Amino acid sequence: MEEWVGKVWHKWVTHSVNYDYPQARVNLDEMRKTLGIVLRALSGDASLQIRQSVDVASDAPRSLMQRIAGTGLKTSAAWRDADSLNLPDSIAIFPQRELNREMYLWLTVLGSEEGSSVAAYGIRASSQSHHQRLLSAWRSLHPEATELPLNLIPPPNNPPSTIPVSLASPPPEAFPDSKPTATSSKRQRAERTDMPDGKSGLLMFRLESLFSWTEYTPVDRTTDNDDNDDAARAAEDMDVITVARDRKASSQKIKLDLDLPNAEYDDIPQGEGIPLPEWDYRKQRLLSNHCRLQVMLPRGAEALALPTHLQASAHKLRRRFEALQPRREWRNHQQDGAELDTDSYILHLTERQRGKVDMPMVYRDCREHGRDLSCLLLADFSMSTDSWVSNTSRVVDVVRDALILFAESLSATRDRFALYGFSSLNRQNVRFYQLKKFTERYDAQVRGRIMATQPGYYTRMGAAIRHATQLLEAEPSQQKLLLLLTDGKPNDLDIYEGRYGLEDTRMALQEARRKGLKPFCVTIDDKAEDYLPRLFGKNGWVLLKKAKKLPQKLPQLYALLTGR
Repeated sequence: MEEWVGKVWHKWVTHSVNYDYPQARVNLDEMRKTLGIVLRALSGDASLQIRQSVDVASDAPRSLMQRIAGTGLKTSAAWRDADSLNLPDSIAIFPQRELNREMYLWLTVLGSEEGSSVAAYGIRASSQSHHQRLLSAWRSLHPEATELPLNLIPPPNNPPSTIPVSLASPPPEAFPDSKPTATSSKRQRAERTDMPDGKSGLLMFRLESLFSWTEYTPVDRTTDNDDNDDAARAAEDMDVITVARDRKASSQKIKLDLDLPNAEYDDIPQGEGIPLPEWDYRKQRLLSNHCRLQVMLPRGAEALALPTHLQASAHKLRRRFEALQPRREWRNHQQDGAELDTDSYILHLTERQRGKVDMPMVYRDCREHGRDLSCLLLADFSMSTDSWVSNTSRVVDVVRDALILFAESLSATRDRFALYGFSSLNRQNVRFYQLKKFTERYDAQVRGRIMATQPGYYTRMGAAIRHATQLLEAEPSQQKLLLLLTDGKPNDLDIYEGRYGLEDTRMALQEARRKGLKPFCVTIDDKAEDYLPRLFGKNGWVLLKKAKKLPQKLPQLYALLTGR
């Protein structure tokens, strides 16, 4: 009974100090595309992105009811940094959705002021009327207010940080007996620290110290059956989440943490590694030999037959692509050939009688009428491909199926193609998986390499694209297609996060275009519209919203790109 009364009391007192309007809530995700266009148009910086901000500590005085409810300690915030404009995950301060949408637009206009163009000031001046409308609406709800509740603040000292996790959890439907895991969509500021040794016991304390328990919470990332249902809510209440790596029994966690596996279990390296440059947009220059790429063969790859679940799709695709093989056509009026061209021979004799002596073009020959094309498919095998897309399949499973069906289709067209994958752990360890070279034929051994490929680490995309460009550039074909398959943006352990990685990738793609290659990207990342147009251009990429459709869509996309 006491517990029930406590819950009712907590619900009532919390609701009494909640000034939001949930029915009019506008989420950042539904505004992201529009806000990104406005931000880049007004600021003149095409690389700026819209990101989700974190709640910050509030200095505003709290009412008595807020102190009783324990609310008002943190508030939504927005700020602009060098790479992005950070906005709240949702806004519900007005009872009308239109006003909450205008609040997002007003914050975006404010965030575009730095480095904005002269033409943008006309748009910004017209938006002042929107600001007055927002302020009037806010004052009608809170007569004592003198300014809007949301405004731009200086960037926090420690910006939001995402702690990478090497193991992805399957969907709950896959394990019906397991308990659901508490999750939160809010971003949090994080910092790393050393793992406490646990030897400094608490000898004496004051009762007030009980409120400091949230300053450190030991979290075992490999345990999924934690019964603490309030973990996500407690995490949201923390100003800063501190993460430490537990050093105990590290020999048993080598394959779980983001460490390189023992050479005995790692993929097989081919050679000593290849030094590659990297573009530093801050210095505006190419750093020579800054990265090292290691070509590798998947360990444990064995010759495999075509998987049973792909046989029907592969049969249909082969029949469709076989109809697109180079056609054999008779060509007349040739200098040499398989047989005499009667018409050309009579014409030649007539010209000779008239005194015209030319090179005799009196033969006809049957030749293939095909294209001069080479395609290199580069697949992203970073740790994010270990996430689940259905009850039975992960992203990496879908990518493997897509590579096999792609190879089955192209092997029926006689087009030259190669298959590679990549991941990275830092700039000195860019892993480049060799699945099929241009000079190899597609067979059971290639299928074995594809199926043996496992999710790796991060996505240092620039180095992988540069090496793929070198391989494709060496092809004698006139048309060269570089097809990139990915599920996320460029990132790595070091400074490759954010704008640095995007600018390096963009420069690598520009280098590829200057060498006559045609880059194109296929992605399953829902937020790809924030960054891919900047990298591949308006018509240089496509988003597949249903990852499970990738194996069937990829060959069809190739046919469209190559004019089949």
